[in-house]
Amino acid sequence: MKIIESVTQGEVFSHWEKIEKRSIWQRADIVFPLVAYADLTWSLTEIESADIEKLYICSSDDWQAEGLCFPDFKLVTAIDNYKKSNFSYGKYADIKGKENVYVKSVNDLDNKFILVADSITGPFAIIEGCKRAVALGKLDKLTGNEVYLGTSPSIRSFVWTRHMYQS
Repeated sequence: MKIIESVTQGEVFSHWEKIEKRSIWQRADIVFPLVAYADLTWSLTEIESADIEKLYICSSDDWQAEGLCFPDFKLVTAIDNYKKSNFSYGKYADIKGKENVYVKSVNDLDNKFILVADSITGPFAIIEGCKRAVALGKLDKLTGNEVYLGTSPSIRSFVWTRHMYQS
């Protein structure tokens, strides 16, 4: 990841609320642990081509149940499984809708996802923007995207990154 600038947690959370169109505190299961990490630092970064293989979908088991994150939670796995599918329900339908928007204009949907990692070198878990990331990945438009990245060694114990650290 190429660091552009340091940002505040408030900026990241404000962006998240803008995207979700609701209070992020309704996702306390994700947000509270992040607030508890005293050493969590946030940056605005840019995805570089070498980062793509180190991106992971948020460790939410529904992604595996729907067949997108099988056999692992790598973003490239989800993209590949999405490309091979003919499904038109659940996450597949949501991703397809986002892909259709991005085909018309990559700027019509937000593409500033929120990632976390234990270090700036990754691996990186997408905690907000997974479906949009799959859609952009299918269109080969991830490199160069600006994203928020929160880093802390404590991320290794964050429940939403558990699949990222499995071998």
